[in-house]
Amino acid sequence: MTSPADTPTSLLLATDLSARCDRALARAVQLARQWNARLVVATVLPDAVTDEISSQLLSSTPTLDDARARQLAERRLQRLLDNQAEGVVVDIRIGHGHIGRAVLQLAEEEHCGLIITGISSDPLFELPMLGSSVLWLTRHSLLPVLIVHDRVRGPYRNLAVACDFSDSTLHASRQALALMGTPLQLSLVHALDSTSGLLFSGDRETMQEHAHADAREQAQSMLTELRPLLGQAHVQKVIEPGDPARIVSEHAQAAGVELVVVTTHGRSALFNLLIGSVARQLVETLETDTLLLRDSRSSAAATAPSGSAP
Repeated sequence: MTSPADTPTSLLLATDLSARCDRALARAVQLARQWNARLVVATVLPDAVTDEISSQLLSSTPTLDDARARQLAERRLQRLLDNQAEGVVVDIRIGHGHIGRAVLQLAEEEHCGLIITGISSDPLFELPMLGSSVLWLTRHSLLPVLIVHDRVRGPYRNLAVACDFSDSTLHASRQALALMGTPLQLSLVHALDSTSGLLFSGDRETMQEHAHADAREQAQSMLTELRPLLGQAHVQKVIEPGDPARIVSEHAQAAGVELVVVTTHGRSALFNLLIGSVARQLVETLETDTLLLRDSRSSAAATAPSGSAP
């Protein structure tokens, strides 16, 4: 398949290569095939626990070095692929140390344009990606990060955007549509602040009606900007008061959404404070595939200060 000009030529799958990572691997293969891209399968061995892992699981063998790790990784990868990656160029890389930094370093070295990960962890290739490591990536990766939960049923065609109608969310939406192509359905999901009315005197119901009308106007403005990328896609505006993570999660389940798009960084410190916490909630609660995008114009640092915790 011919790759569009703005899709990545190389993808990085961060995985422990356990049997439970099959969904992330299948999605990575599907995207690599869709974009005619190379797939880099990356496993990280934390230096501090490598010797302990080796002694516990491979007590009769030497310390788990790169050669041994690559051998085991290749063996597991072949079992997982089971001839499902025909026509896809697949390379294996082994990293060491801090998981998030190692993943970003490998992605940079291999010129990857997207990081893909699943939800599993394994005692041999210890990659607890839905714990601190994936949250670290949401804060520090300049690259899009795709967290896979569901089985692959084809290209993503039902998308939802968790949005506040900011310029950064519009930028991320354009980027997601450029990557994934024209969807059949798109939802713009916005959570109204249900507590703001308590801070003012007057008719709370009237204030909420005004807030809802304002949000619908902003949603329509955003859709006008996105229309050239949407074709004949069916568009739904979901505007409800309450917790953003709950509203997005419930809509994703009810509407059969296949991919939720989340902006992790904006162009101001206040945006990063607000959206950063929402992104964290979404990562922790969503059971739908989630694409995390940073506004590339953001001045937020791409890496943590030296010595910072994961």
